[in-house]
Amino acid sequence: MKNDAQTRTIVMILLLSALLTGAAAAQDGAVGYAPTVHVDIPDLPSDQPKLVGTTFTIGVVGVDPDASSGLPVVWRILYTPAVLADGTPITTRALYEAHVDALVDWGDEFWSPWMRYSADPLENRITFSDQTPGELFLAAVQVIDTCGVVSLGRDYQVEVAHLQIEEVLNPAVLLCEYHLGCRQETLSVYEIAAGQPLNFAWIADASAYAGTIVSYRHGWDLADPEDPNDPGWAVPPGLSEGHLQADEKSFQDGLHTFWLRVVDDSTNITLMRVDFPVIPFVPRDMQRELLVIDQVVDANVNNWLDQQGDPRNDESYRNAFWQFLQSGPGGVDGFDWNQDRFDHRETATYADLVGYKSVLCYARMHVLQTMFNQFRPVDATDLEGDPVKRDPFVWLKPYQDRGGNFFLAGERSMESFLESETNYMTPMVFDTAEPDWLDGDVPYQVSFGEKTLPDGTVVTRGPLLYPYATAGISLLDWTSSSSMYIYGRPQTRAMDQRKVECVGLKGLVLDSAFKSSHGVGPSDFPDTIMTDSEIDWHDDALWARGDLSIVTGSFPWRDDEFVDGNISPRTTDWAPQTCDDPSAPGGLCVEPMFRGLARFDWLREFMWSHGAPEWPTEGDPDYWDYGAEALDDSCGVMALTSYEKEGGFVMPRGSALTNDRIFGYLSYTSVLDKPGGKADVYWGFDPYRFDNEQAKDAVRWVLKYFEVNVLN
Repeated sequence: MKNDAQTRTIVMILLLSALLTGAAAAQDGAVGYAPTVHVDIPDLPSDQPKLVGTTFTIGVVGVDPDASSGLPVVWRILYTPAVLADGTPITTRALYEAHVDALVDWGDEFWSPWMRYSADPLENRITFSDQTPGELFLAAVQVIDTCGVVSLGRDYQVEVAHLQIEEVLNPAVLLCEYHLGCRQETLSVYEIAAGQPLNFAWIADASAYAGTIVSYRHGWDLADPEDPNDPGWAVPPGLSEGHLQADEKSFQDGLHTFWLRVVDDSTNITLMRVDFPVIPFVPRDMQRELLVIDQVVDANVNNWLDQQGDPRNDESYRNAFWQFLQSGPGGVDGFDWNQDRFDHRETATYADLVGYKSVLCYARMHVLQTMFNQFRPVDATDLEGDPVKRDPFVWLKPYQDRGGNFFLAGERSMESFLESETNYMTPMVFDTAEPDWLDGDVPYQVSFGEKTLPDGTVVTRGPLLYPYATAGISLLDWTSSSSMYIYGRPQTRAMDQRKVECVGLKGLVLDSAFKSSHGVGPSDFPDTIMTDSEIDWHDDALWARGDLSIVTGSFPWRDDEFVDGNISPRTTDWAPQTCDDPSAPGGLCVEPMFRGLARFDWLREFMWSHGAPEWPTEGDPDYWDYGAEALDDSCGVMALTSYEKEGGFVMPRGSALTNDRIFGYLSYTSVLDKPGGKADVYWGFDPYRFDNEQAKDAVRWVLKYFEVNVLN
């Protein structure tokens, strides 16, 4: 290394200053401590050479215990072959330690000039270029502190680095796509939906072999990635922020390839390639009529026992219900149960769906669902290693936008799109980013927070999720959840404050506006569909023996979902979503189809019509402030609301808060470009639980609405 006159002058001044300072300290009786230093190269092995590139950078980290800054004054480096005078190469720690005096001599003429030690670590670095592959070297460092004391350590891989030059050491690259996650493999293949947005960002590192990244370059569909003039390159090589992410792309068909080229200062290259076969839409005249997907994992099936003790919450009964769809009278033309259905143990993909005009999925939230596990948010980290929620791409959206109609049915079915949490406070409002509701140190989740988009914009996360973005709902709630809490009421779960025997869903009532606008008549299905008498038989049996009351311990259906209704003390501003489609009634995305008949309201009407007009009061029937405390004990303090009886009498606790809420609806968010132009359908209840023949007729009506060929 050069030892010019200017450098010698600066160093002599620095050393003289250090020695004078040291002498003054000694005059005052101060005790000095020797400075320490080590070579800054990541992951130095303890007993063998560190592999580095043909160009590499060494940093120096020094410590001066006597200085207020904690830093030494000057430093120098010796870079010398790791070879003895007789030509023996130093290949191990043992060989180095046996010959250290011969290898690292403080008087060696090849020590660099002394250099000022900077408070900026990036300035205490030196780069060695054009090294010969296979050669072994030692890099020793030394510092002088403010007292003029010189470091004298020569420990292996501490003050002295043992290095071996390697010709090919490729940069490590982490390539991330907004929905698909991150990968380090240089070749990946992902089937994607037509129109699926692709947003890439990346980070690379060569420090493991003391290298430095000198350029990034990315592009799409390159003819030759080795050709710097290929027209597919999106940018020239560079290191700017714009070189660390790609503009959003989407494709409608074909095979497309993303390329990323990363180069280090040894001219080593990592070339990343991701292939994207695009699954195209299938023309409607080539699609089959209907695909059925089972997403109900059978667990805890003994809570729907019939009178013979058989577990009716079981796939043997549920699947038998859905087999009415088999091609034949009352079924779907050409539908084959064995060909056109996925069991809950099988995984349906986008490629499966696009071959069908309509998809019917019966579901219930469970961690072992197969299809929905492709959509559910997961815990992940961003490029900086910070925790984030990764929201996988929900390919149901492009199918619903341009492929066909989707019919989702089942209790907790919409919850299948959400992360599995046990501290939700309901209702869940999607268009808000409120922080957790705290009860002391215990957090309760009341929103889905914020999210950083690929372009750096921070937005409210909830509107990006499927229930809001595709299903078109604004609020989501469950009748009497055993795992969630009512807003502002921690510690006691919703099931204890809205007890299922009052708020649970006893029947389905066709929305009057829906009935009128869609011309639903008695030949289609009844206005009210009650729970199936083979499954919900306890109330009939209790009435027969004179024991029918609110509390029975036999009404288990607590997880039916209702939407766009706030029956809690929550004050968050919200509004139903509006849709541009001219077919959306009133311009709203959600059109109510079925409203809920709560068991409390059914029981009130039943008792009044069966000779108990004063139910549930035992006093004056005209005085409706009856047994408030008793009703709160029976139903829960957040279960009931007022009800106006004929004649103007107001019952302060005469109706369940869940009564008349929206449990089934049509969504118009994906109608504009959809073949057939029909809205999608969502039922937050399991149709099989209701009168089987009437529920089947209602399902047939939906399929006919979708223009599926249902046979007479």
